[in-house]
Amino acid sequence: MPRLFDLLSEGSKKELIDENRKIKNTSRRHQPKPHHSRTPEKTGPIRIPDFVALDVETTGLNFKNDRIIEIGAIKFRQGKPSEEFSTFLSPGTAIPPAITDLTGITDADLTGAPDFSAVAEELLAFIGSDPLCGHQIEFDSSFLREELKRMGKPALNNALLDTALLSRILLDPAGRFSLKYVCGVLDVALDNAHRALHDAKASGEVAARLIPKLSELPLAVRQTIAACAPSSLFKQLIFQTHHHLRPEVLLNLPQEKSPSRLNSRETPEPVDKSRVATIFGSDGELATQLSGFSPRAPQQAMARGVADALNTQSLYIAEAGTGTGKSLAYLIPAALWALANNSRVIVSTRTRNLQDQLTANDLPIVKSATGKALLFSVLKGRHNYLCLHRFEQLLRGNVGNLSPRERFAILPLIVWANATTTGDIEEQNQFNPKWFSKIWNIISADHHECGHRRCPHYNACFLQKARSRALGSHIVIINHALFFSDFSSDTPFLGTAGPIIFDEAHHLESSGHRFLRVELDTSRINLFTEIINNLVQRTGTLQEEQQLYTIGKEIRTALKQLRKSSVSFLDALSGWARERGLPSPDYQIPCADASFASLQQTAEFLLSITELSDRLLLLKQAIKDHSEPQRFENLEAQVQACSEQTSQLKADLGYLTAAQTDEHVFWMEGNLTKGWVKLCGVPLDVGSLLAELWDRCDSAVIFTSATLSVASSFDYFKRTTGLMQHEARTASDQFKSPFGSHQTIAGALASIPAPDSPQFPEQVAAAIATLHATFSKNMLVLFTSNSMLSSVHQILREHPQVSRNNLLAQGINGSRQIIIEEFRKNDRMILLGTDSFWEGVDVPGDACEMVIIPRLPFPVPTHPLTQAIANRMQEREGESFFSYSVPEAVIRFRQGAGRLIRSTSDRGALIILDNRIVSRGYGKQFTRSIDVTFNTFESTDAMISSIKDFFENDPPNADDPPVAELRYEPLEDQ
Repeated sequence: MPRLFDLLSEGSKKELIDENRKIKNTSRRHQPKPHHSRTPEKTGPIRIPDFVALDVETTGLNFKNDRIIEIGAIKFRQGKPSEEFSTFLSPGTAIPPAITDLTGITDADLTGAPDFSAVAEELLAFIGSDPLCGHQIEFDSSFLREELKRMGKPALNNALLDTALLSRILLDPAGRFSLKYVCGVLDVALDNAHRALHDAKASGEVAARLIPKLSELPLAVRQTIAACAPSSLFKQLIFQTHHHLRPEVLLNLPQEKSPSRLNSRETPEPVDKSRVATIFGSDGELATQLSGFSPRAPQQAMARGVADALNTQSLYIAEAGTGTGKSLAYLIPAALWALANNSRVIVSTRTRNLQDQLTANDLPIVKSATGKALLFSVLKGRHNYLCLHRFEQLLRGNVGNLSPRERFAILPLIVWANATTTGDIEEQNQFNPKWFSKIWNIISADHHECGHRRCPHYNACFLQKARSRALGSHIVIINHALFFSDFSSDTPFLGTAGPIIFDEAHHLESSGHRFLRVELDTSRINLFTEIINNLVQRTGTLQEEQQLYTIGKEIRTALKQLRKSSVSFLDALSGWARERGLPSPDYQIPCADASFASLQQTAEFLLSITELSDRLLLLKQAIKDHSEPQRFENLEAQVQACSEQTSQLKADLGYLTAAQTDEHVFWMEGNLTKGWVKLCGVPLDVGSLLAELWDRCDSAVIFTSATLSVASSFDYFKRTTGLMQHEARTASDQFKSPFGSHQTIAGALASIPAPDSPQFPEQVAAAIATLHATFSKNMLVLFTSNSMLSSVHQILREHPQVSRNNLLAQGINGSRQIIIEEFRKNDRMILLGTDSFWEGVDVPGDACEMVIIPRLPFPVPTHPLTQAIANRMQEREGESFFSYSVPEAVIRFRQGAGRLIRSTSDRGALIILDNRIVSRGYGKQFTRSIDVTFNTFESTDAMISSIKDFFENDPPNADDPPVAELRYEPLEDQ
């Protein structure tokens, strides 16, 4: 696989080599000044090439198995559309329902349509030798190539121009890059999305708008992109913008002075509670800043409780119902405490959305209300930050072997890296670190390869700047994963434990299980071998250093053996799973002490890791013994990083295969058909680990969420978070939502079959269709499994009372954010969601007037972690259903029900289609957990009649003078 450097012309290579020699002659520790400013440096206009804009609609996403059903192509000359080509094609099979929903193309439309072979010659003549342009054009061209291959014709080798790539490079990195969204940004007409000719025309016009903008990029960015882009039409266009300058890697690295660290008082100064009361009062600072603000008794009471906890170093549980305004209720006293003591308060959340809300909306208000001196920042785990040194090494071709697709993927990062002030990968949408995990693992700020102060980019390092800001901030926002990372680290970087506030605290235990989990699978092993292979390639260039070169060859041999033994090990695990006689391809199997005792491949894999580890230690020692070890500082750091990761892999493999279940739980998961397998292990009792931390923490710890109690008791939450051992130090309060019970009608349909009945999905779909046909209202339907959602969706899309245009489903109609936006802006929509839709969905007013829960959200009983927790509760409490399953389900249920009422003016219906809520004794724990009257509807007609009465009649006290709107701030109820 060629390096990025190999893509350059011979002349450019020579110039780049000469430039690199000049750089190497400078001090290794010298931080170079930016080569160019960030101001765009324009050149002459780029000539827009002639091209053919192309789009195909298909029966699916797999070009090997799916077929084309429509082709649209338009010739563009001098940036303007001219001749058109368009046709339906017969795929030889029925169109999948999801494709009909997306495109509007039906089987009837294709009646009499030709197959591809009948139009191939005409299409090829139309395209000729012109470049092909489209949005994600590789998708379209791959289908054409496969169709030509089936006919025995030569491959289509026209140059490609991807407007999705242009969009990611040239448009706002925080935006989206679907063709529809890009057309909206550029004011390009797209009258009929997901129809071939319309999409082709739109993508051609997008290209004509964007190509000239390439010359507006900063010169350093253009030169770097030209050096790194694969050979392509895009590369030629970039070269046009600076044809007289050589391509080279030029990162523009801004310097930033680190803020001073806070110096905490030895004896904390208490928060002035009268000051807290003033800020929240009718004439206080919040009233002057927030339009429509009015004092809320629950918010004021919670703020006092937080102040008391800070002053007395208590452990404080504060459940605050939706609309309380809890974010400000804890941030105001926290800010006053931090300012008074010149100290930090940590605020930990589970989700990025809540972090964004706190920093963008709430903390600026808090700063104005409490004092201009308040400093706040966000700190994330190091894997979130771009490492400038490793990124530069990747761009220079010194690490990693990248495919052309991967090279294209990193180009938007070049633009972003020269503009970002944070280096936080989450702030942009141009590059997906999950899709390109190999690349991101190479260039993120991994601790194994951090050079610290020896790094030439140390003063510009995004991670170091983020940590410096955190050490100098009064309020530091982190997430639960970073909390557990720091908590379990030998070298914590959050410093001495001070006050900490956990928002979304009901996720604390599950976040602990997620972060502390150890996993080993093909993906991790492949990434590890790629890192070792980078070292091997580097030592392969040291022929003049005989000892280092020889050990490098030995490492190559050891790596080859490790790859072979890892494949055998994973194959053996898959074979072990098959021997269990599993009922379905997807599996999750609990593992115990002796589960893998018979697998010889485990010992062979461990031996190969040990051999590699020994060779790495020899290389490290050889560098230290070298007569000029300073020449190999970077190589030594790379060897050290490889050695640490090898040791970690060996330790994790031993932990997972030993599977000693004392206070731990182990399992294997995978798919027999797809052939992937993963070993997992995690400490079982997160609460005990947290209890030890509360022992060591002599500052306040505050836990808040809208859903912490079960049947008005916090006992379950205390057990899961280690607070039972600290009863004397723990205080708790419940703050009711200001929203009234008269705003909701809630009830269950008693006549529906049991959830495990084969007729249940059909009856759920019938109830949804009836509600949809009777009420012109948006409804959110919350499922507990993807399979149930899929079954109900399939029935609804064929139901005569439901239009497919009114149906949105998670995983079928686009991303979570896209379908939420569609749901908000349209009427009579049905949104089917699972998982993340139970929380964090803020759709006030008419946009969501019905929430339907088909099945009570009990934990999945077959998951090994669920089983292990249940078994532990069985041992401790004598049973597990009421001490674990019901409390978990009630908390989840309350989160889902909370999606309905989002402001004082909202009204809505909460419908439960699981009759166990009224037929079983434990159902009362669910009905009593929501502060509304709960009804039992004996029939669908009775349900419809009651809901009609509710919506048609004015709510109680409707004639009273209106009160100030208590608008819920998005996500603050987590």
